[in-house]
Amino acid sequence: MIKLIATDMDGTFLNAASTYDKEHFSKVLDQLNKKGIVFAAASGRQLLSLQNVFSDFKDQMAFVAENGAIVTYNDEILFEEVMSMDDVKKILDLVSQNERFIGQKILLSGEKGFYIFENSDPDYLEKSKIYYSNLNIIKSLDEVDDKILKLSANLPADYILEFESWLNSRIGDYRAVTTGFEGLDIIPSHINKATGLEKLAEKLNIGPDEIAAFGDNHNDLEMLEYAGHSYAVDNAREKVKSVSENIIGHHDTGAVIDEIEKIIHL
Repeated sequence: MIKLIATDMDGTFLNAASTYDKEHFSKVLDQLNKKGIVFAAASGRQLLSLQNVFSDFKDQMAFVAENGAIVTYNDEILFEEVMSMDDVKKILDLVSQNERFIGQKILLSGEKGFYIFENSDPDYLEKSKIYYSNLNIIKSLDEVDDKILKLSANLPADYILEFESWLNSRIGDYRAVTTGFEGLDIIPSHINKATGLEKLAEKLNIGPDEIAAFGDNHNDLEMLEYAGHSYAVDNAREKVKSVSENIIGHHDTGAVIDEIEKIIHL
């Protein structure tokens, strides 16, 4: 029996416009709650952003945010992994050494908001508001008074996998993982969505075989391998499909909500 359903957001649960059918989801979530099944948004997105996406439902679900760096349920932080500012600076310095990286497309994601340097690309700044909440424009790291959970960068789609490999060969105790076709998150090497989901499952006394997970990108791999029941959307990267037991429809068709209905026999 499934007791916990976790899904990635962008490219999986959300459509290309970063929205979802709220009326349909409301009905499904109501049934999940009646059956005692917990729904969790498991995303590379910032916690504040996820709570905004599910503003009408946030008190009825769990959040595994920042690729597992922070986990909340019933307004309680169950787990949190914070990056040191010294490490943040070292990573920023390393990233800037790559000749093909556009340094104006990187941000810091924290508990209270997100931080972009004042010389950032204007288009990137505007796009980041889709995925993050509470923008802070800074001149230097000295202005940041927050717990930083993740760095996120944007690169050309035809170079992002190469950059991911380049960075991971140099980054030490951290790792880079693609979160979209142009997005890359940088997090502690021991943190991923599976570690966050495991913290939530422990709190709920739920085993991996009682978990269903949905994903589309490389930052979903560990979560899909951890869950007893794994689903990749049709638009997922091939590596994600290869580790998933089930392939469902395209994210633009609302396939995840439809599949959840099948799981709970609606």
